[in-house]
Parts: sequence; C-alpha cells; structure tokens
Amino acid sequence: MVGSTRTGPDQRPTRARRGRLALVLAVVGSLCLAAPCPSPACAAESGDGEPIARTLLALYDGAREPDPADTRVHRYAEAVLNHLGFVVAYHDIREPLPDPETVRAYAGLLTWFAAPPAARGRYLAWAETAVRSARKLIVLGATGGEFWSADMRGIQAILGEIGLTHDRRAIEATLGTRVVAEQRGLTRFERAPDPVVPGYDVVHATVRAEADVWLELGVPDRAGGGTSVAVAVTRRGGYAAAGFELAEDRGLDRARWLIDPFAFFGRILSADPWPVPDVTTVSGRRLYFSHVEGDGLNDVVGERQSRMLVAQRFLSDIVEAYPDLPLTFGLTPGDLDPRLGGNETPRALVAQIWGAAQVEPAVASYTRPFDWPFFARYSREREIARAAAARHDLPADILRTEDPDPAVQARWSVSRGREFPRQYLARPFDLGTEIDTAADAAGALLPAGKTLRLYLWTGNAKPFEAAVAATRRRHLLNMNGGESRFDADYASVAHLAPLARPVGAERQIYAGAADEIPVEKAWRPIRTGLRGFAATLANTGWPRRLKGYNLHYHLASLADPEALRIVRGYLDEARTAALAPIAASTYAAMVEGFFEAAVTRLDSGRWRVARRGAVQTLRLDGAGERRVDLGRSRGVMGQTRYADALYLALDPAVEPVEIVLASGPAAAAAPVSLVESRWQLAHLQRDEHGWRFEARGFGAGTFRWENVAAGRYDVTAHRAGKMGGETVWRGAAEAEGGGLAFTIPDAAGTPLDVAVARPRIEARND
Repeated sequence: MVGSTRTGPDQRPTRARRGRLALVLAVVGSLCLAAPCPSPACAAESGDGEPIARTLLALYDGAREPDPADTRVHRYAEAVLNHLGFVVAYHDIREPLPDPETVRAYAGLLTWFAAPPAARGRYLAWAETAVRSARKLIVLGATGGEFWSADMRGIQAILGEIGLTHDRRAIEATLGTRVVAEQRGLTRFERAPDPVVPGYDVVHATVRAEADVWLELGVPDRAGGGTSVAVAVTRRGGYAAAGFELAEDRGLDRARWLIDPFAFFGRILSADPWPVPDVTTVSGRRLYFSHVEGDGLNDVVGERQSRMLVAQRFLSDIVEAYPDLPLTFGLTPGDLDPRLGGNETPRALVAQIWGAAQVEPAVASYTRPFDWPFFARYSREREIARAAAARHDLPADILRTEDPDPAVQARWSVSRGREFPRQYLARPFDLGTEIDTAADAAGALLPAGKTLRLYLWTGNAKPFEAAVAATRRRHLLNMNGGESRFDADYASVAHLAPLARPVGAERQIYAGAADEIPVEKAWRPIRTGLRGFAATLANTGWPRRLKGYNLHYHLASLADPEALRIVRGYLDEARTAALAPIAASTYAAMVEGFFEAAVTRLDSGRWRVARRGAVQTLRLDGAGERRVDLGRSRGVMGQTRYADALYLALDPAVEPVEIVLASGPAAAAAPVSLVESRWQLAHLQRDEHGWRFEARGFGAGTFRWENVAAGRYDVTAHRAGKMGGETVWRGAAEAEGGGLAFTIPDAAGTPLDVAVARPRIEARND
C-alpha cells in the first residue's frame, strides 16, 4: 500500500468504483505489470508479452522523514522518475519489510538516506538477502549502516548487488582528494561541486560489475591512497554517494542536482526507449489549463463611483475577454454564506462566471481551511485557542456561543489573511461540510448542462487521508498543492513537484504549477510571483517538456491592476501559442490515468498500452530517427517530434492501443497522420477518399497533418452525431509537400464531426 507499511499483491484493497482508485493502485498496478505475473487476471491481460514494471519501491526512515511527502525521494527525485514513466511506492523501514517475491515485482529498490537509520539492524539483516531479488538497486546518499560495526555485512550485501564493494574506511579530512576520472556532463548537471570535497566512504567497483563510473576520486596518500567511486551506474543499478548526488541548502530549502538525474535513473531503469504515458501533451501540443482560486470573491476594488467586486472585474476582464481559453473557477460556498461571515451579493456573478461556455465549475471546500493537517485530529478548543493567540482582541466567548448574533460573530470569526486555521470559524469544523455540503451548495449554482468534476484544495493544500477519500466517494477528482517552481530563486528540476502526493491509501493530484502566493517556498510579492511564472514555464518546456502550461492564481490578486495586466499578458500569449487548451479536470484525470496505465512489451519495437484512462499521449525518449509504423499500429492518430522525443497522439476511442516501430524507411503509402492540433480528436477513420474524426476544443481549431497526397481537399464540419446533416462550417485546403493544414472557426467547445476528402473528380483523375 503506497504511503503505508504494507506492500504486495496479497494486501491490496479492493475498490468497487474506478473513481476511488487510490494511490495504492500505483503499487498493485505495477505489481500486475511485473513478471512473473502474480494473478491469473493479470496474466490474461498481459497475454504473451512482457509487462513493463513501472513502480519503484522507495525505502525510507520514518524516524527522520515522518511521511512519504517529507522524503528527499518525493521532494527531489519523484518528478524526474514520473517524467521517465515511473511511479514511486513508499515503505517505512521501521515497519515489516516485503518478502523477496514482492520485491521482485517492482522495477527496483531505491534508498536515499541522509544518515544511517537509528533502527537499521533489522533493515540491514533483511537487505542481506532481499536485495538479491531486486530487478535494480539504486543507492543515493548513505548506504544505511556504519562500516566499522556489525552493519558491514548488510552494507556489503547492498553495494555488492550493485557491483561495488566497501573498503572498510572513510575519508573525513578530504584535503588532498583529487578527481581521477569524471564525466563532467553527467556530474555537473545544474552546478559545479563545492571546492571542498565532502567526506566519503571508500568504495570500489568489482571486476565483473561492468560499471560506468561517472566520478572517481583519488584518496590522499596519508589516508591510505588508492581510488574511490563516488558515482557509478552498473548493469544491476546505481550509486551516488552523499554530497555527490545533490547540493542541498536546508536553511534556504533549496537544492540543485550535481548528477544528471534523467540520465542516472534513465540508464538504470530504461535501457531502451519505451512508450511512456505523458501528461504534458495533447494532440501533439503542450497542454494548457488555468484554474483560479475563489479567495477574494467578496473583495471590493476601485474608488467611489467605480467601486466593484473583484469578481466583476474577473468576469469582464478575464472571462468575457478570453472566451477562447478555458478556465476552471473554484468556489468556496462559505464566501456566499452570511451565517459564517460570507456575503450573498456575488451569487449572481458566480452563476454568470460558471455560465460562460469555456468556464469549468469546481468546488474548493466550504470554510476554506488554510492548514489542512490541523484538522486531521480536530479539536474545537485547540482551534479557539489558536484563533485567540492570533487575534488578541478576540472576545473570550464569541466562538463558544451556540447561536450568537451572526453579524457580531462574523466580525470576529472571519480570518484576516491566514491568521486562523481556516477562513470561517463561526461553526466547528466538519469534514462532511467541507466536502459534501460544499459540493451540494456549488451544485445548486450550476448552469444547465454542466457538472461538478473537480475539488480544489485550499491553503497549504495538504489534505489528510480521510479528506481525499471523501472527495472520491463524492465522485470528484481532486487537485492542488505541489508548488512547482523552476526560476532564478529555485533554479533546479529538484523543485518541480511530482504528479501526486501519497496520502495513506489515497492520492492527491498536484497542480501543474505553483500559484502566485507560495505557502511553503520563499514568500514573494504577488506581482513577482506572477512574473516568475514565465521562467518556470520556459524551463519546464525545454530541453525537456516536463510540465504543461498551468496558469494558476487567486481571484483576490486581480484587485491589483498590475497583477491583472500580467495575467492578461499570459492569456494573450496562450491565445496565439502552439498549445492545446483543456479543462483542469481533464488534466487531473490524465494524471490518474498515468498511475493506472499498463504497458506491455509484445516483442522488439512493439508494445500494448491498456488502462490508460484519460492519457492520450505516449512519448518515446531518445527516439532519434525512429518513427512509428501507423499502418501496423492501432489507435495512434499521429506523431510529432519535440527535442529528442517522439510524441504519439492516441485515439480516445481505442482501448487498448498498440505501438509498432517502423523497421525501415517510412513507406510511401503511410497513412494520414496528425502532426498537431489545438483541439482534441477522437474516432479517427481513414479510407481511400480521405479521413474523418470527431473534434472539440476552445478557440479556433487549427489542424496540421502529414502523409497527405498533393491536391485540393474539402473540409466539412457538422454538429457531432449529425454527419451529413447540419453543416456548421465548410472550407478547402491545399496539400503541399505531403502536409495539409486548415483551421475551423471557434465552436465554443461543441464537439464536431469533421470530414476531409478530395473532390470526387480529382480523386477519379488520380
């Protein structure tokens, strides 16, 4: 169970509903993916292929890192591993450790101890035999024991499995240590090492290790001389000694990778390219989504006659000004509840905002908790005490009165900023109110034809397990938190959040980007935060597409005219950029699909991908000149290159899909292939006359295709389900050099059936 102490197929919980598939499926899914397959159902699904194990087991010391989200694996490495297609399951070594058969089912074992664990005896005894079962073994930082003690047997077993051996000595006074060999491009990834070499254990590669040594040190003669391996990759795993893997400044909560983590993990876990489920790309383009927190719904802006609610500014300057860009607006119904201190005035504005065709409604709690962990073991008395400590003029009995005058209580029980654990304290905290009552209240404001699909976490966005489970029982996706930044202040991929946070047996989906008010990372003015997003956007787009384009901000920020101008600047950019706009809930569903996807290698250059959910892109890294054979593949609409990766656009109507690499030069008669589109496509059908598909999206629908015979083509768009009936648009396009491009005017998110065909007289002449 991910984030728990139990692992293995025998302990996996059953869930009646797909929407409640928690993070535990990251483990059990990959256990089903790993050979040998532990269950008949899994064997039937995998057929005669070789399922690819996608889950790593990360062992951590709960005494030093109390929760999986506190570990360095989660904070620094998991985002890289997600990008490479892998899921991480966490296990506290203080709890019963998995048996060898369970260990064998994972893609590998990973440890990253900051120091030898206090309770390491049982762990090292287990490791002496268990590591032999691991497919791969990755050791970052400390080995887990002290070499001068009885720990040595366990240390040698761990290092020996990688192909290394400990020399029973360590160098603490490192003056005189020199670099004997270094692959500088792999060991100086984001910064050069400190001039002062950190202390290190003396480690050697064994004769049969087949080690690719990235960094080897020369030991000073006064310390016995010789050499020591600091970073190496072998056929059985990898090793990066403490202080040589990552430069960490704990005081400033900043870090930078010394080793190239993409190359390090990639070479250990993925010797050859395979189709990685990708959540950054849709229809060959980087995806775009925007979600807006409802904080500030009742704020007033302007002077005298020009005074208005900030929600009115949002409606006129964002919603109505950019109908071609989807956005998700999260409502906290307490903002509209006068019994708590809210105000009913913006109710009509919320209905107007949600009524816009491109706006997706979401719910964001009822009383807006700022500190979710505080409510995991809630006490009204502790909450009152914390409020009194934050506001010294708080009347002693105001929050203890059963039914006070609402106007009087609201004066005292509404947070000024984030001084209270939540914004509205007039009533005791109740999880049912935060989830179910909030969803019911939001649902009462929904316009016809729209449903509630997404719950947005508020405040520090660190919900406890029961809260996440409650959203799933309500059939709601959940999202927020993570605070991904990659800018001048946090100049490292180490500060990119992974896709999700394990919360017991549940999974919290992280937002794609930090908002403009960081909670955990260094505070900065709202304007600076908004401007800094540009750097993160650029750094996560090249040389690898690590994140989609997520514009995330609070309604209250728009009270500042300069902040509004910056937001509109991003919207102007997104309007014309080569992006694929989607709703925020679509992204959250894609991430859920990432964890559930099953990839099976059928034979050389051929794979099947099943259970992918909303994931409609696969990525082949290091593709070089490789191409997919669209004629032999199933469910692949097209392919496009970006950097060194090949992105495959999948047809949502096909499950499972099969990917087949072309074995030679592309055939002259290769089928029509989608290169990129602003809209999402499905149900692609090709025939001798042309092709047709269903498409929907926001703004004008731009499409680019390849492998198209030269000539003129008619393009016709109908209301979905009415092919041959109501025509909403008709145009023509000319194919040149094997490519064809056309644009369909904005259909306001309405699905269309599109047909592309050559005029019959031209087809007969050919």
